[in-house]
Parts: sequence; C-alpha cells; structure tokens
Amino acid sequence: MILFDFDQCVNDTLALLISILTSTFIIVTTSMATVAHIFYWDASYVLHYLKAKWKGYGSSASPGSVYDVFVTYDTKDPWVSEWVLEKLRVKLEDEGDKALPLCLEERDWPPGTPLIDNLTHSIRCSRKTLFVLTQAYAKTGVFRLAMYLAHQRLLDENLDVILVLMLEPALQHSHFLRLRRRLCGESIVEWPRTAAAEPWFWQNLRNVVRVDNQTMYTSTYSQYFTGSQERE
Repeated sequence: MILFDFDQCVNDTLALLISILTSTFIIVTTSMATVAHIFYWDASYVLHYLKAKWKGYGSSASPGSVYDVFVTYDTKDPWVSEWVLEKLRVKLEDEGDKALPLCLEERDWPPGTPLIDNLTHSIRCSRKTLFVLTQAYAKTGVFRLAMYLAHQRLLDENLDVILVLMLEPALQHSHFLRLRRRLCGESIVEWPRTAAAEPWFWQNLRNVVRVDNQTMYTSTYSQYFTGSQERE
C-alpha cells in the first residue's frame, strides 16, 4: 500500500499565494472587459469631444464635401429601406427651398467596393452622417463601424458630424445617447408617433442638417451658462 502525505507535497503558503493571484487576475480581467464593453463608446466620445473643444471646432462645410448627409441605416430591413428611399430622400432632396444631396448606400455606393472603403469615403465626403436607428440596426457591426468612423472625424478634423434619427426606440439605456442629449440634444431627432407631427419633424430635420453641430453645442452651453447666472 502506498500512502501520500499531502502536507509534504503541497506548500500551503505558495498554493494560497497562487490562488490569490489567479483569482485577482481573473476578476480584474473580467471587470475590465465588462467595463470596456459597456462604456467604450461613452469614453471614446468624451475623449474625442474634449480634444475637439481643446483644439477648437472646424466648420463641417469643407471643400471636400460632396453630399450634405450620408445616411446609414439597416439596408437588410425592407421597411427601413423603403422609408429612407421613399420618404427621407424625397423630403430632403426633392422638397423644400433648398435640396440637400444625400449619400445612400443602395443608390450611391459602387458595387464590389469593400464596406470599410465605402463607409470611409461616404463619411469623409459628407457634411453630416445621419444614423437612422432601429432596434435591429443598433446591434449590428455596421452601425458600430460607422459610428467609430464618424468619431474619427471629430478626432482627426475636430468636426462633429453625427446626427441620430430614432426611427424606433433603440439604445434606451445607452450612456452614449444620454451624454449626447446633454451636450448636443438637437442632434438627436425622433420619428413622431402621430401623423400630425410629421410636417414639424421634417422641417426640424432639415434645419438640423443645415446647421453645424458646433452651433448646437454653443447654444446648449449658452443656455446653461445663462441659467446658472440667473440662479446666482
């Protein structure tokens, strides 16, 4: 019969130390991954915004702008595609005092070009990037990639070009949208629930597209500053 003396085989102090280090590593790694997943866009947005504020905003009406708006949306959803092509396009390009040229994936993207190249070119060559959000589209990689590239313009050119159109209630618990509403609330518009409010919605959208986001930031901070002075 062979007997094992575990006390001689295992160093209790060493085993405890390894256990503590391993547990700590797993907890820290898991926590960092979770925080990065939840707050990545918020942290990215804040850093880009602060850098742009530090350097000063540029005007989005750059000489290289071919389109007024690049519209990114869920092209795999027939209802959304029809809404963009038959309603949004008509209201912005064909109606109103001044036509606002749009860049649309299904109409203007050359076939066979990689997605990243089309997205980059469309965002760089447009004054604004309009995200038509639905619950399904907000979960796609295309939306995240387009949002990242739009943030890159804020980082590289000090241009905030992001507009958000809430076609459906999406990202209701998003810290990014909450922060966006506070800093530049006019850049987020919601599709009205009643037909009677649609004329106002289209007029408001046209105004938001025409105006630089810098102006909307400025007005937001001016109102806040004035309110603070009045309270004092």
